Amino acid sequence: MEFVEVRPGIVTAVLEPEQVNVTVVAGGSRCLLVDTGSSPAQGAEIRETAGRAVGVPLETVVVSHGHWDHAFGLSAFADLNSVGHENLEQDLHCEENVRWATDQQIDLGSLALPTTQLVTIGVRDLGGMTAEIAHFGPAHSRSDLIIAVPQCSTLIVGDLVEEAGPQFDETTCLDGWVKALDALYGLLTESTLVIPGHGAPLGPVEVTRFRAGLAAIWDQSEWAFRQGVPEDQAYDHDELEWPWDRTTVEQGIRLAYAELAVRPEPVQPPLSLW
Repeated sequence: MEFVEVRPGIVTAVLEPEQVNVTVVAGGSRCLLVDTGSSPAQGAEIRETAGRAVGVPLETVVVSHGHWDHAFGLSAFADLNSVGHENLEQDLHCEENVRWATDQQIDLGSLALPTTQLVTIGVRDLGGMTAEIAHFGPAHSRSDLIIAVPQCSTLIVGDLVEEAGPQFDETTCLDGWVKALDALYGLLTESTLVIPGHGAPLGPVEVTRFRAGLAAIWDQSEWAFRQGVPEDQAYDHDELEWPWDRTTVEQGIRLAYAELAVRPEPVQPPLSLW
């Protein structure tokens, strides 16, 4: 495992099998790790390497969300302060996680939970470096956290933004994901470095493009739903164009239709006589 500096005081390493980025943010006296790997054994390997990579002791671990490739190594850090969203425990039992745990013979009940369950906002002082941790609502999962490092103009965003297309499952809220990226966009400047959960670091342009793709799926799915287009015909509708491949988009359409099905019809404002 090799950590590479991406900004002064911030290093990343890529983990197999899903090419997950783990990130260490180092202050003058201590450091913070974002994400823990796909198993307790991988978490132990990260722990052995992370503090040594930046030269200060590891104090805090943040789990960006509850999917197996980011969260299953947390038990290797059980004696440290750890932070996850209050919905993390629920997300740990999603279908994808259950399949991975079964294949790897990992007992879901034995996985560690964060010592701190964050609801909205948290801050960690690392000694000359500050990590600001925030939850913008259900999005890629119900437990997404972003970590902002203002001194380095860096955002660590988990799977809220991907270098490739989005990944959907039953923990995803598509409408909420678009809104979360709107909130994230307010933190961006021209110099902001965005570290995604997978893939190379990104800039504001790539974040804007990713948000536009998600919004296209949501907005066009809503239009098709309100027009009575059957879900299995939405992708091929002549008036609609989609931002990603068929498999990805159809997963998004399915999520959008499910969300819209439990919402009331929008109320139309009364006509004005003036």
